[in-house]
Amino acid sequence: MRMTLGQRVIVIGGGASGVLAAVNLSRTLGRDAEVVLVEPAEAPGRGLAYSTRDPQHLLNVRVSNMSAFPNDPDHFFRWLQRRGAAEGIGCATHFCFVPRRVYGAYLAQLFEDALMENVRHLRGSAVGIRLLPDGVDVSLSDGASIRGGAVILATGHDPRPPRGDAVRDAWDPEATAGLDPDAEVGILGTGLTMVDVVLTLRRQGHRGRIQAISRRGLMPAVHAVAAPRPIPREAVPIGAPLSRILAWLRGLVRAAARDGTDWRSVVDGLRPHTRALWQGMDRDQRARFLRHARPWWDVHRHRMAPAVAETIGNLSRDRRLDVTAAKVVAVGGGAGLEVTFRRRGTEALEVLRVARLIDATGLPSDVRTSPNPVIRSLIDQGLASVDDLALGLAVSDDYAIVDTGGRPSDRLYAVGPLCRGAMWEMIAIPDIRQQCAELADHLAALLQRPPLRSAG
Repeated sequence: MRMTLGQRVIVIGGGASGVLAAVNLSRTLGRDAEVVLVEPAEAPGRGLAYSTRDPQHLLNVRVSNMSAFPNDPDHFFRWLQRRGAAEGIGCATHFCFVPRRVYGAYLAQLFEDALMENVRHLRGSAVGIRLLPDGVDVSLSDGASIRGGAVILATGHDPRPPRGDAVRDAWDPEATAGLDPDAEVGILGTGLTMVDVVLTLRRQGHRGRIQAISRRGLMPAVHAVAAPRPIPREAVPIGAPLSRILAWLRGLVRAAARDGTDWRSVVDGLRPHTRALWQGMDRDQRARFLRHARPWWDVHRHRMAPAVAETIGNLSRDRRLDVTAAKVVAVGGGAGLEVTFRRRGTEALEVLRVARLIDATGLPSDVRTSPNPVIRSLIDQGLASVDDLALGLAVSDDYAIVDTGGRPSDRLYAVGPLCRGAMWEMIAIPDIRQQCAELADHLAALLQRPPLRSAG
Protein backbone atom coordinates (compact mmCIF):
# COMPACT_ATOMS: atom_id res chain seq x y z
CA MET A 1 0.00 0.00 0.00
CA ARG A 2 1.44 3.37 -1.00
CA MET A 3 1.32 5.92 1.82
CA THR A 4 1.53 9.59 0.92
CA LEU A 5 1.81 12.70 3.03
CA GLY A 6 -1.78 13.55 2.24
CA GLN A 7 -2.95 10.40 3.99
CA ARG A 8 -1.20 10.37 7.36
CA VAL A 9 1.21 12.35 9.55
CA ILE A 10 2.53 10.51 12.61
CA VAL A 11 3.44 12.43 15.77
CA ILE A 12 5.61 10.54 18.27
CA GLY A 13 5.22 11.77 21.84
CA GLY A 14 2.13 12.81 23.77
CA GLY A 15 3.41 15.48 26.12
CA ALA A 16 2.88 19.20 25.57
CA SER A 17 5.03 19.30 22.40
CA GLY A 18 3.21 16.35 20.83
CA VAL A 19 -0.27 17.67 21.57
CA LEU A 20 0.64 21.15 20.34
CA ALA A 21 1.92 19.57 17.13
CA ALA A 22 -1.19 17.43 16.72
CA VAL A 23 -3.77 20.16 17.34
CA ASN A 24 -1.99 22.67 15.11
CA LEU A 25 -1.77 20.05 12.36
CA SER A 26 -5.44 19.25 12.85
CA ARG A 27 -6.45 22.90 12.43
CA THR A 28 -4.20 23.54 9.45
CA LEU A 29 -4.55 20.30 7.47
CA GLY A 30 -8.22 19.65 8.16
CA ARG A 31 -9.59 16.63 6.33
CA ASP A 32 -6.63 16.59 3.91
CA ALA A 33 -4.66 14.38 6.30
CA GLU A 34 -5.04 12.07 9.24
CA VAL A 35 -2.87 12.86 12.28
CA VAL A 36 -1.87 9.88 14.44
CA LEU A 37 -0.37 10.55 17.85
CA VAL A 38 1.72 7.65 19.18
CA GLU A 39 1.77 7.82 22.97
CA PRO A 40 1.41 5.09 25.63
CA ALA A 41 -0.38 7.30 28.18
CA GLU A 42 -4.16 7.11 28.27
CA ALA A 43 -4.59 10.90 28.31
CA PRO A 44 -1.99 12.80 26.23
CA GLY A 45 -1.13 16.40 27.01
CA ARG A 46 0.32 16.47 30.47
CA GLY A 47 3.78 15.02 30.00
CA LEU A 48 6.40 15.54 32.69
CA ALA A 49 5.79 19.23 33.34
CA TYR A 50 1.99 19.33 33.47
CA SER A 51 1.28 16.03 35.21
CA THR A 52 2.09 17.52 38.62
CA ARG A 53 -0.89 17.58 40.99
CA ASP A 54 0.74 20.09 43.34
CA PRO A 55 -1.41 23.26 43.22
CA GLN A 56 1.64 25.34 44.20
CA HIS A 57 3.42 24.40 40.97
CA LEU A 58 2.38 27.37 38.87
CA LEU A 59 3.08 28.19 35.26
CA ASN A 60 6.14 30.39 34.92
CA VAL A 61 4.53 32.11 31.91
CA ARG A 62 1.47 34.36 32.18
CA VAL A 63 -1.74 33.01 30.67
CA SER A 64 -1.65 35.59 27.86
CA ASN A 65 1.36 33.74 26.38
CA MET A 66 0.09 30.18 26.85
CA SER A 67 -2.47 29.72 24.06
CA ALA A 68 -1.86 26.59 22.00
CA PHE A 69 -2.31 28.67 18.83
CA PRO A 70 -0.06 31.65 18.06
CA ASN A 71 -2.69 33.21 15.78
CA ASP A 72 -5.29 33.05 18.60
CA PRO A 73 -3.40 34.37 21.64
CA ASP A 74 -6.50 34.59 23.87
CA HIS A 75 -7.52 30.95 23.38
CA PHE A 76 -6.23 29.73 26.75
CA PHE A 77 -7.56 32.79 28.58
CA ARG A 78 -11.04 32.22 27.12
CA TRP A 79 -10.86 28.54 28.10
CA LEU A 80 -10.04 29.59 31.66
CA GLN A 81 -13.07 31.87 31.77
CA ARG A 82 -15.25 28.89 30.84
CA ARG A 83 -13.49 26.25 32.93
CA GLY A 84 -11.96 28.21 35.80
CA ALA A 85 -14.66 27.39 38.33
CA ALA A 86 -14.53 23.68 37.46
CA GLU A 87 -10.75 23.68 37.91
CA GLY A 88 -10.98 25.61 41.17
CA ILE A 89 -9.08 28.67 39.95
CA GLY A 90 -9.91 32.22 38.99
CA CYS A 91 -8.09 34.29 36.41
CA ALA A 92 -9.45 37.80 36.04
CA THR A 93 -6.61 39.28 33.97
CA HIS A 94 -4.13 38.16 31.34
CA PHE A 95 -1.32 38.67 33.90
CA CYS A 96 -2.25 35.52 35.76
CA PHE A 97 -0.29 32.38 36.64
CA VAL A 98 -2.37 29.24 37.09
CA PRO A 99 -1.35 25.79 38.38
CA ARG A 100 0.47 23.70 35.81
CA ARG A 101 -2.07 20.89 36.26
CA VAL A 102 -4.72 23.28 34.89
CA TYR A 103 -2.67 23.82 31.75
CA GLY A 104 -2.38 20.05 31.46
CA ALA A 105 -6.17 19.86 31.58
CA TYR A 106 -6.35 22.48 28.82
CA LEU A 107 -4.04 20.48 26.55
CA ALA A 108 -5.93 17.27 27.30
CA GLN A 109 -9.21 18.95 26.36
CA LEU A 110 -7.77 20.28 23.10
CA PHE A 111 -6.63 16.78 22.23
CA GLU A 112 -10.01 15.24 23.05
CA ASP A 113 -11.67 17.80 20.77
CA ALA A 114 -9.19 17.00 17.97
CA LEU A 115 -10.02 13.29 18.30
CA MET A 116 -13.45 14.10 16.93
CA GLU A 117 -11.88 15.69 13.85
CA ASN A 118 -8.87 14.19 12.05
CA VAL A 119 -6.67 13.04 14.95
CA ARG A 120 -6.26 9.49 16.24
CA HIS A 121 -4.52 8.32 19.41
CA LEU A 122 -2.48 5.14 19.01
CA ARG A 123 -1.57 3.92 22.48
CA GLY A 124 1.89 2.46 22.24
CA SER A 125 5.60 3.19 22.45
CA ALA A 126 7.55 3.86 19.27
CA VAL A 127 10.92 2.11 19.15
CA GLY A 128 12.14 2.66 15.59
CA ILE A 129 11.60 4.41 12.27
CA ARG A 130 12.34 3.03 8.82
CA LEU A 131 12.18 4.96 5.55
CA LEU A 132 10.08 3.48 2.77
CA PRO A 133 10.16 4.43 -0.94
CA ASP A 134 7.04 6.57 -0.44
CA GLY A 135 6.81 7.21 3.29
CA VAL A 136 7.87 5.98 6.72
CA ASP A 137 7.26 2.96 8.90
CA VAL A 138 7.15 3.39 12.68
CA SER A 139 7.65 0.21 14.70
CA LEU A 140 6.13 -0.16 18.16
CA SER A 141 7.30 -1.99 21.26
CA ASP A 142 4.53 -4.59 20.95
CA GLY A 143 5.74 -5.65 17.49
CA ALA A 144 3.10 -3.73 15.55
CA SER A 145 3.87 -0.88 13.18
CA ILE A 146 2.17 2.05 11.50
CA ARG A 147 2.96 3.67 8.18
CA GLY A 148 2.57 7.26 7.11
CA GLY A 149 3.93 9.96 4.87
CA ALA A 150 5.84 11.92 7.52
CA VAL A 151 6.86 11.66 11.15
CA ILE A 152 7.22 14.42 13.72
CA LEU A 153 9.35 13.65 16.77
CA ALA A 154 7.87 15.47 19.77
CA THR A 155 9.40 13.44 22.56
CA GLY A 156 10.10 16.36 24.89
CA HIS A 157 12.67 16.11 27.65
CA ASP A 158 14.48 12.84 28.23
CA PRO A 159 14.94 11.71 31.82
CA ARG A 160 18.40 12.34 33.20
CA PRO A 161 20.75 9.33 33.14
CA PRO A 162 20.99 7.58 36.55
CA ARG A 163 23.72 9.11 38.69
CA GLY A 164 24.80 5.84 40.27
CA ASP A 165 24.87 7.34 43.77
CA ALA A 166 22.41 8.21 46.53
CA VAL A 167 21.38 11.52 44.98
CA ARG A 168 17.70 11.65 43.95
CA ASP A 169 16.55 13.20 40.70
CA ALA A 170 14.16 16.12 41.16
CA TRP A 171 11.74 14.65 38.59
CA ASP A 172 11.52 11.37 40.49
CA PRO A 173 8.06 11.27 42.15
CA GLU A 174 9.71 9.72 45.21
CA ALA A 175 12.44 12.36 45.51
CA THR A 176 10.85 14.00 48.55
CA ALA A 177 9.01 10.99 49.96
CA GLY A 178 9.63 9.49 53.39
CA LEU A 179 11.48 12.44 54.90
CA ASP A 180 11.38 13.41 58.54
CA PRO A 181 9.65 16.84 58.57
CA ASP A 182 12.62 18.32 60.47
CA ALA A 183 15.33 16.73 58.34
CA GLU A 184 17.87 18.89 56.56
CA VAL A 185 17.67 18.64 52.77
CA GLY A 186 20.23 19.60 50.14
CA ILE A 187 19.36 20.56 46.57
CA LEU A 188 21.82 20.78 43.70
CA GLY A 189 20.78 23.68 41.46
CA THR A 190 19.04 26.98 42.23
CA GLY A 191 16.74 27.40 39.20
CA LEU A 192 13.06 26.79 38.63
CA THR A 193 13.36 23.04 39.26
CA MET A 194 14.79 23.77 42.70
CA VAL A 195 11.85 26.08 43.32
CA ASP A 196 9.44 23.25 42.48
CA VAL A 197 11.19 20.91 44.94
CA VAL A 198 11.04 23.50 47.71
CA LEU A 199 7.32 24.08 47.10
CA THR A 200 6.65 20.34 47.19
CA LEU A 201 8.54 19.99 50.47
CA ARG A 202 6.55 22.88 51.93
CA ARG A 203 3.23 21.34 50.87
CA GLN A 204 4.28 18.06 52.51
CA GLY A 205 4.78 19.84 55.82
CA HIS A 206 8.57 19.90 55.78
CA ARG A 207 10.01 22.21 58.45
CA GLY A 208 13.73 21.50 58.25
CA ARG A 209 16.41 23.66 56.67
CA ILE A 210 16.90 23.42 52.91
CA GLN A 211 20.31 24.20 51.45
CA ALA A 212 20.43 24.87 47.68
CA ILE A 213 23.81 24.98 45.96
CA SER A 214 24.82 26.11 42.47
CA ARG A 215 28.04 27.45 40.96
CA ARG A 216 26.78 31.06 40.93
CA GLY A 217 23.97 30.89 43.46
CA LEU A 218 21.59 32.65 41.07
CA MET A 219 17.84 32.52 41.71
CA PRO A 220 15.18 33.10 39.03
CA ALA A 221 13.83 36.64 38.84
CA VAL A 222 10.14 37.33 39.37
CA HIS A 223 7.58 38.28 36.73
CA ALA A 224 6.16 41.81 36.67
CA VAL A 225 3.79 43.61 34.33
CA ALA A 226 5.97 44.91 31.49
CA ALA A 227 5.13 45.23 27.81
CA PRO A 228 7.81 43.86 25.44
CA ARG A 229 10.05 46.66 24.16
CA PRO A 230 9.98 46.82 20.33
CA ILE A 231 13.40 45.92 18.95
CA PRO A 232 13.79 46.30 15.16
CA ARG A 233 15.45 43.34 13.44
CA GLU A 234 18.00 45.62 11.79
CA ALA A 235 19.14 46.83 15.22
CA VAL A 236 20.01 43.32 16.44
CA PRO A 237 23.76 42.51 16.12
CA ILE A 238 23.27 39.08 14.54
CA GLY A 239 26.60 37.43 13.82
CA ALA A 240 28.54 39.70 16.18
CA PRO A 241 30.89 38.29 18.84
CA LEU A 242 29.20 37.30 22.07
CA SER A 243 30.89 40.12 23.99
CA ARG A 244 29.41 42.70 21.63
CA ILE A 245 25.94 41.12 21.84
CA LEU A 246 26.03 41.25 25.65
CA ALA A 247 27.25 44.86 25.62
CA TRP A 248 24.43 45.78 23.23
CA LEU A 249 21.86 44.06 25.46
CA ARG A 250 23.14 45.85 28.56
CA GLY A 251 22.88 49.12 26.65
CA LEU A 252 19.24 48.39 25.86
CA VAL A 253 18.54 47.73 29.54
CA ARG A 254 20.19 51.02 30.54
CA ALA A 255 18.20 52.88 27.89
CA ALA A 256 14.99 51.26 29.13
CA ALA A 257 15.81 52.31 32.71
CA ARG A 258 16.29 55.91 31.58
CA ASP A 259 12.85 55.70 29.95
CA GLY A 260 11.35 54.34 33.15
CA THR A 261 10.87 50.89 31.57
CA ASP A 262 11.55 47.61 33.37
CA TRP A 263 14.44 45.40 32.20
CA ARG A 264 11.88 42.64 31.61
CA SER A 265 10.53 44.57 28.65
CA VAL A 266 13.95 44.30 26.98
CA VAL A 267 14.33 40.56 27.62
CA ASP A 268 10.79 39.89 26.39
CA GLY A 269 11.27 42.20 23.40
CA LEU A 270 14.32 40.17 22.40
CA ARG A 271 12.26 36.99 22.13
CA PRO A 272 11.50 37.25 18.36
CA HIS A 273 15.24 37.53 17.69
CA THR A 274 16.79 34.90 19.96
CA ARG A 275 16.82 32.19 17.31
CA ALA A 276 18.58 34.43 14.80
CA LEU A 277 21.11 35.51 17.44
CA TRP A 278 21.83 31.89 18.36
CA GLN A 279 22.13 30.75 14.76
CA GLY A 280 24.40 33.70 14.00
CA MET A 281 26.99 32.39 16.48
CA ASP A 282 29.61 29.85 15.51
CA ARG A 283 30.23 26.80 17.67
CA ASP A 284 32.82 28.49 19.87
CA GLN A 285 30.55 31.47 20.54
CA ARG A 286 27.67 29.17 21.47
CA ALA A 287 29.90 27.17 23.78
CA ARG A 288 31.07 30.42 25.44
CA PHE A 289 27.46 31.46 25.92
CA LEU A 290 26.64 28.14 27.59
CA ARG A 291 29.70 28.35 29.88
CA HIS A 292 29.52 31.97 30.93
CA ALA A 293 26.29 33.74 30.00
CA ARG A 294 23.60 31.08 30.10
CA PRO A 295 23.02 31.12 33.89
CA TRP A 296 22.44 34.88 33.78
CA TRP A 297 20.18 34.57 30.76
CA ASP A 298 18.14 31.77 32.35
CA VAL A 299 17.36 33.63 35.59
CA HIS A 300 16.21 36.71 33.68
CA ARG A 301 14.42 34.86 30.89
CA HIS A 302 12.72 32.05 32.88
CA ARG A 303 11.09 33.79 35.83
CA MET A 304 8.93 32.89 38.83
CA ALA A 305 5.27 33.71 39.18
CA PRO A 306 4.80 36.50 41.77
CA ALA A 307 3.00 34.22 44.26
CA VAL A 308 5.80 31.66 44.03
CA ALA A 309 8.47 34.33 44.47
CA GLU A 310 6.71 35.56 47.62
CA THR A 311 6.70 32.06 49.11
CA ILE A 312 10.37 31.50 48.29
CA GLY A 313 11.25 34.93 49.67
CA ASN A 314 9.50 34.18 52.95
CA LEU A 315 11.33 30.87 53.30
CA SER A 316 14.64 32.62 52.65
CA ARG A 317 13.93 35.35 55.21
CA ASP A 318 13.01 32.70 57.77
CA ARG A 319 16.32 30.93 57.02
CA ARG A 320 14.45 27.78 56.08
CA LEU A 321 15.97 28.10 52.61
CA ASP A 322 19.60 29.05 52.11
CA VAL A 323 21.11 29.52 48.66
CA THR A 324 24.87 29.11 48.35
CA ALA A 325 27.19 29.88 45.44
CA ALA A 326 29.61 26.98 45.52
CA LYS A 327 31.10 24.07 43.61
CA VAL A 328 30.28 20.58 44.87
CA VAL A 329 33.50 18.60 45.14
CA ALA A 330 32.25 15.26 46.45
CA VAL A 331 29.19 13.46 47.79
CA GLY A 332 29.77 10.78 50.38
CA GLY A 333 27.70 8.36 52.44
CA GLY A 334 27.59 7.65 56.12
CA ALA A 335 24.86 8.80 58.50
CA GLY A 336 22.89 10.56 55.81
CA LEU A 337 24.86 12.24 53.03
CA GLU A 338 27.93 14.44 53.25
CA VAL A 339 28.31 17.09 50.57
CA THR A 340 31.77 18.57 50.30
CA PHE A 341 31.76 21.96 48.58
CA ARG A 342 33.90 25.03 47.95
CA ARG A 343 32.22 28.43 48.17
CA ARG A 344 32.64 30.68 45.15
CA GLY A 345 35.79 32.78 45.44
CA THR A 346 37.36 30.65 48.19
CA GLU A 347 39.66 27.64 48.43
CA ALA A 348 38.43 26.23 51.76
CA LEU A 349 36.35 23.07 51.70
CA GLU A 350 33.17 22.77 53.76
CA VAL A 351 30.94 19.79 54.50
CA LEU A 352 27.14 19.85 54.50
CA ARG A 353 25.34 16.92 56.14
CA VAL A 354 21.83 16.25 54.87
CA ALA A 355 19.24 13.48 55.10
CA ARG A 356 18.40 13.79 51.38
CA LEU A 357 20.22 15.30 48.40
CA ILE A 358 18.15 16.12 45.32
CA ASP A 359 19.55 16.90 41.87
CA ALA A 360 17.67 19.84 40.33
CA THR A 361 20.38 20.92 37.89
CA GLY A 362 18.21 20.74 34.80
CA LEU A 363 18.07 18.89 31.53
CA PRO A 364 20.43 16.25 30.10
CA SER A 365 23.09 18.00 28.04
CA ASP A 366 23.96 15.36 25.40
CA VAL A 367 21.32 13.91 23.08
CA ARG A 368 23.71 11.07 22.20
CA THR A 369 23.01 9.57 25.63
CA SER A 370 19.25 9.61 25.06
CA PRO A 371 17.50 6.48 26.30
CA ASN A 372 14.80 7.00 23.65
CA PRO A 373 15.02 4.06 21.19
CA VAL A 374 13.57 6.10 18.31
CA ILE A 375 16.29 8.75 18.59
CA ARG A 376 18.97 6.09 18.91
CA SER A 377 17.53 4.27 15.88
CA LEU A 378 17.65 7.37 13.69
CA ILE A 379 21.20 8.22 14.75
CA ASP A 380 22.40 4.63 14.27
CA GLN A 381 20.93 4.55 10.75
CA GLY A 382 22.49 7.88 9.85
CA LEU A 383 19.03 9.35 9.33
CA ALA A 384 19.64 11.92 12.06
CA SER A 385 22.68 13.84 13.22
CA VAL A 386 23.25 15.90 16.33
CA ASP A 387 23.85 19.63 16.47
CA ASP A 388 27.40 20.86 16.94
CA LEU A 389 27.08 20.91 20.76
CA ALA A 390 25.01 17.69 20.97
CA LEU A 391 22.19 19.51 22.78
CA GLY A 392 19.66 18.04 20.37
CA LEU A 393 19.18 16.87 16.80
CA ALA A 394 20.37 18.89 13.84
CA VAL A 395 17.34 20.37 12.06
CA SER A 396 16.80 22.74 9.17
CA ASP A 397 14.93 26.04 9.39
CA ASP A 398 11.69 24.21 8.52
CA TYR A 399 12.35 21.69 11.34
CA ALA A 400 13.38 18.82 9.06
CA ILE A 401 15.82 16.40 10.68
CA VAL A 402 19.24 16.55 9.02
CA ASP A 403 21.01 13.25 8.28
CA THR A 404 24.70 12.50 8.73
CA GLY A 405 25.34 13.62 5.15
CA GLY A 406 23.94 17.06 5.91
CA ARG A 407 20.70 16.50 3.96
CA PRO A 408 17.36 17.67 5.46
CA SER A 409 14.68 15.01 5.31
CA ASP A 410 11.34 15.52 3.58
CA ARG A 411 9.70 12.98 5.92
CA LEU A 412 11.32 13.30 9.35
CA TYR A 413 10.76 16.39 11.49
CA ALA A 414 11.26 17.42 15.12
CA VAL A 415 9.64 19.95 17.42
CA GLY A 416 10.25 21.13 20.96
CA PRO A 417 13.37 20.53 23.09
CA LEU A 418 14.95 18.26 20.46
CA CYS A 419 15.57 21.44 18.44
CA ARG A 420 17.18 23.51 21.18
CA GLY A 421 20.72 23.01 19.91
CA ALA A 422 19.76 24.35 16.48
CA MET A 423 17.36 27.08 17.62
CA TRP A 424 17.99 27.51 21.36
CA GLU A 425 14.65 28.85 22.68
CA MET A 426 12.60 25.69 22.09
CA ILE A 427 11.70 24.64 25.60
CA ALA A 428 8.84 27.03 26.47
CA ILE A 429 5.25 26.87 25.21
CA PRO A 430 5.27 30.23 23.35
CA ASP A 431 8.21 29.04 21.24
CA ILE A 432 7.00 25.46 20.75
CA ARG A 433 3.52 26.52 19.65
CA GLN A 434 5.02 28.87 17.04
CA GLN A 435 7.23 26.05 15.80
CA CYS A 436 4.27 23.67 15.57
CA ALA A 437 2.18 26.21 13.66
CA GLU A 438 5.00 26.88 11.20
CA LEU A 439 5.59 23.17 10.66
CA ALA A 440 1.86 22.62 10.08
CA ASP A 441 1.95 25.32 7.40
CA HIS A 442 5.03 23.70 5.85
CA LEU A 443 3.39 20.27 5.67
CA ALA A 444 0.21 21.82 4.28
CA ALA A 445 2.29 23.31 1.48
CA LEU A 446 3.81 19.88 0.78
CA LEU A 447 0.31 18.53 0.24
CA GLN A 448 0.24 20.51 -2.98
CA ARG A 449 3.40 18.75 -4.24
CA PRO A 450 3.90 15.31 -5.84
CA PRO A 451 4.35 12.28 -3.52
CA LEU A 452 7.55 12.19 -1.49
CA ARG A 453 10.71 11.16 -3.27
CA SER A 454 12.32 7.81 -2.59
CA ALA A 455 14.99 7.38 0.06
CA GLY A 456 18.57 7.84 -1.06
